[in-house]
Amino acid sequence: MSASPVVVGYHGKKYARDALAWAAREADHRGVPLTVLFAANWPGMTLPSGTEPLAFEPGALEAAEEVTAQGVTEALAVCPRLEVGGMTVVTSPTRALIEASAHAELVVVGSRGRGPVVETLLGSISFSVAARAECPVVVVEQGMGEWTAGPGRPVVAGVDGSPAALQAVAFAADYASGRRARLELICCTGEMLAPGVDPEQVRAGADAALRRARTTARSGRRGLQVLTRRVDGAPEPVLIEASAEAGLMVVGSRGRGAFHGMLAGSVAHAVVHRARCPVAVVGGSGGR
Repeated sequence: MSASPVVVGYHGKKYARDALAWAAREADHRGVPLTVLFAANWPGMTLPSGTEPLAFEPGALEAAEEVTAQGVTEALAVCPRLEVGGMTVVTSPTRALIEASAHAELVVVGSRGRGPVVETLLGSISFSVAARAECPVVVVEQGMGEWTAGPGRPVVAGVDGSPAALQAVAFAADYASGRRARLELICCTGEMLAPGVDPEQVRAGADAALRRARTTARSGRRGLQVLTRRVDGAPEPVLIEASAEAGLMVVGSRGRGAFHGMLAGSVAHAVVHRARCPVAVVGGSGGR
């Protein structure tokens, strides 16, 4: 495979199949290959008690490779002309996906749904991958395999005035431009409006951050419709509400601007697990 692929984590469960379908369509749209990655000790896989991951029982690796092959077949059923490869590794899914991200254009992982229990179960995988990957990571909730941005579903991005936010905005703008979707940029001032702070100064700073983000979004993307919105509210509920009408929500993993709460880890974590559309997390440890 010459072009950097879209990599999707797969283990055969329903929410992983939805992520696989989304990833296949995304790879097809981008014109790049798809790699179906199965980490053989994904939660739910049974290993001999007290053994290291490499000490599989006889036939376990072959069974794991069958799961990978199943994923390849399912991806081809979605996009028959797509170049699809499979990769079976014996390690944790988090480590496997982070390592794969070094050579990927995009990593896609599935989520079984919203709620505190689910957040606890998946936090160690989906958000850990999103925070540490060397490329953007998209989390696709169960039932959203065919979800996409377009004229009726905008791309929404959080803005906080940091370089990381501008990186997320650039990704969001590319995504929206390629799908003829409008781009909505949101900056929330709620966490900055504290006693003793001049609210007008805070709002002026947010407006300036939005102007910079809009300039970044429009640069080299002729015809892209960009809307900006400043909200005097906490970022988590504002972004989650906006996700209900969105085709893709984009957040940064480590904002450092004046409105850094927009992209702080807790905000990105909440959005990843409670948004009502697929969520892209941009700007992990690799900075791409």
